Amino acid sequence: MKISTLISEKQSKLTAGQKRALQYILDHTDESVFLTATKLSKKAGVGEATVVRLAQVLGFQGYSDMQRHLREEFQDRLSTVTRLEKSIKNVRNEGDLLKKIIQQDIQNLTRTLNEISSETFQKAVKDITESRTIYVAGLRGSHAPAIILGLYLNFLKKDARLLVPGYGDVWNVLFGLGPDDLVIGISFPRYTRLTVEILEYAHNHGAKVGAITDSLVSPLAEYADWVLPVYSRMDSFIESFTASISIANALLTAVSIRNLDQTLQILQEKEDLWKEKNIYISPASSDIQQKKTMLESMRPFSSDKLL
Repeated sequence: MKISTLISEKQSKLTAGQKRALQYILDHTDESVFLTATKLSKKAGVGEATVVRLAQVLGFQGYSDMQRHLREEFQDRLSTVTRLEKSIKNVRNEGDLLKKIIQQDIQNLTRTLNEISSETFQKAVKDITESRTIYVAGLRGSHAPAIILGLYLNFLKKDARLLVPGYGDVWNVLFGLGPDDLVIGISFPRYTRLTVEILEYAHNHGAKVGAITDSLVSPLAEYADWVLPVYSRMDSFIESFTASISIANALLTAVSIRNLDQTLQILQEKEDLWKEKNIYISPASSDIQQKKTMLESMRPFSSDKLL
């Protein structure tokens, strides 16, 4: 089992010190897999007993067992990531900036794919599919993936509501929240306080809670039933939201093929409406056929068993 899955299952049981040690491991995996418990505790600023206890809480026999598991995961993804990092380091001037930024996005996507477990992704899809109402909270820069997720969930005839401060009161919108509802929070360092407060409120009122964030021990994770960790690092004044939007795309596609016949019907109805209202310049016939063909090719994966 991936360590990300173990963290997702056990994160509510971790102490503040254990979370600090775990965050250091996640941020410095290439170094941490070779450190003794003593050295790791000093690097993370916690006691050695905290590191040992962290391994036990996650379900390992001891620190050495956890370290071995980390090394195996690290080696599995080392080759691809190392090649990307070397390519990025070869950037020498402003003319190579486009190449550098795109390669960093590829690196973020690769690391995100390596960190997210299929079990967690399946749980997220199941919650989205079965929930009565889905509330999506993504503020500031995180508003972009939140808009995409909310917009296309509505496209699929889900009752999805984007939480936007200043447009009404988010607390009034959330009033009456319950076990049949799902709240998804999207935020990255330095984390927006309101997003964390929204997830805390949802958790305290018995709703299902999901988080798309940078780490399994981010402030959002404390209140989440599932966490999809996303890499967003970039050598720029902004963070990269490429991987978070890719996760939104994956969730939407998985939800769409849970009820494929309905999705195909919705697609046809939407295209008929857009054609009637002359929304687009180019004809829709070839585009809609391509979408239908793509979705039909996914029919073997549309059962709960395979998702």
